[in-house]
Amino acid sequence: MEKVVKAAATVLLGAALVMTACSKESGSSENSTAVPPESESPVQTPQSAVTIEEQVKTPSDSLFWKPPEGWVGDLMPFNDKNGDLYLYYLQDWRDGAPGFHPWHLVTTANLTDYKYEGESIPFGLEHEPDLAIGTGSVIQVGDTYHGFYTGHNWKFPDQGKPKEAMMHAVSNDLKTWTKLPEHTFVAPEGYEIHDFRDPYLFYHEQADEYRMLVSARKEGVGGVLAVFASKDLAQWEVREPLDIEAASSFFMLECADIFRSGDKWYLVFSEFSDKKATHYRVSDSIDGPWLLPEDGDDLFDGRAFYAAKTGMLGDQRYLFGWVPTRNQEKDFMNWDWAGNLVAHQLVTHADSTLGVKVPDQIDQYLSKEEELHMQKQLGKTSGEAGQWQLDGTGELAGIVFDNLPQIAKITGKFRFEAGTQFTGIVAGVGEEPEKAYGIQVEPDRQRIRYDSVHGAALTSVDPDVSVSISFQENVDYEFTLVIEDDVIVFYVEDHALTTRIYKMPGGAWGWYSRGGVTTISDLKLFTP
Repeated sequence: MEKVVKAAATVLLGAALVMTACSKESGSSENSTAVPPESESPVQTPQSAVTIEEQVKTPSDSLFWKPPEGWVGDLMPFNDKNGDLYLYYLQDWRDGAPGFHPWHLVTTANLTDYKYEGESIPFGLEHEPDLAIGTGSVIQVGDTYHGFYTGHNWKFPDQGKPKEAMMHAVSNDLKTWTKLPEHTFVAPEGYEIHDFRDPYLFYHEQADEYRMLVSARKEGVGGVLAVFASKDLAQWEVREPLDIEAASSFFMLECADIFRSGDKWYLVFSEFSDKKATHYRVSDSIDGPWLLPEDGDDLFDGRAFYAAKTGMLGDQRYLFGWVPTRNQEKDFMNWDWAGNLVAHQLVTHADSTLGVKVPDQIDQYLSKEEELHMQKQLGKTSGEAGQWQLDGTGELAGIVFDNLPQIAKITGKFRFEAGTQFTGIVAGVGEEPEKAYGIQVEPDRQRIRYDSVHGAALTSVDPDVSVSISFQENVDYEFTLVIEDDVIVFYVEDHALTTRIYKMPGGAWGWYSRGGVTTISDLKLFTP
């Protein structure tokens, strides 16, 4: 019953990504938290009995990591003194228990090898504020690590209590944490009490105090990043929310993160009420105001890369988010919450705008060039040795190659002439290569997209996953496609489109064009 999509498709029909809480690190840490709607709050069932030792022995994904059991939710990066990257995240068991999303930990030094460390902060009991745990962040003060996180108890509103609260835990080794329930606090007067999450901590040098950003809703204003200040990380004073340009329409600004690059400060946050994506703003000061980038483009990726926060490896900063799974692992079904970790390398331009690219470590890891074997040609095609011309003026034109490896990188260039309706890469090609899942460039609509509907219907439906990019005719565009199992990331023009295609593993792949002529050059395939 699984439907196939034309060689032009863009993510799923009517998908509902329900994203919630995410929040940030401090200085060199980051977190985010998301919780399902109350209607999904489940009944108690036993938690998995698999031990950490058994899980560690289970092979896990190399590039787009997930735990041996369960899935990755909001990530909270923190850098230790030795340069390793600690990635705390919300563990999504999907086991139906009333408590959910404990903090788990995975570490890496290179983005291609991950070590699963198991649970860090467990969720609490049914009478406690952290029956479920949400996003937060980690900050180091002396020899002590402070973790601030969201406590979420979906039962509390029925008891007349706030559903969400700020909570505090401490550690000496970044692995074993002690909760400090006496430091718990809820939304102050003037803020809505049930949407109060994702604390991001940092030290404000000029003010000589700690600052906490909290995703909140202010009465009469809407979604804001509330600001709190403290000298001791125990008592907090309320300050005015951040001044963020063009953010008043967002229901919530989740998983905030602040960092400096050059002489500019950057604010990163996610929202689920508009683009369902991760945005950024720029400022000359850590105090704001936080303005849209000069080109007006404040996105890195589409809706299948959410709750992203930044972390450092060496002197390079990366953006860490997650790609969701789909219900029943079917390409045409709705998105679930949580999935696999995805990392993009951040690029800062001279005009202070940001972009993303393939992480250098992943690019180098996928460096063994493989020979391309063409299976067939569709329509009017010509060329050889890595360069082809696809004339789709009359009908769909394309080239199809042998099956994709489990882990691979595809690089090349494409250019299109006037009249091209769409052009793009296709994966999961079967007996009907014109019906496959792919990522297409739509020149007239200035975007790339992926869907799980038939290609012929794409002009009449909104894309499920799309990214706006300004394309021009007769210009060579370099692209990179990174693939591992059913996760795929397409990089072009400082943007990424991340998605998941269950039909992709083991299938043939190719490129297509309709409505115009596309030239593909320098096409190469790499494996580890």
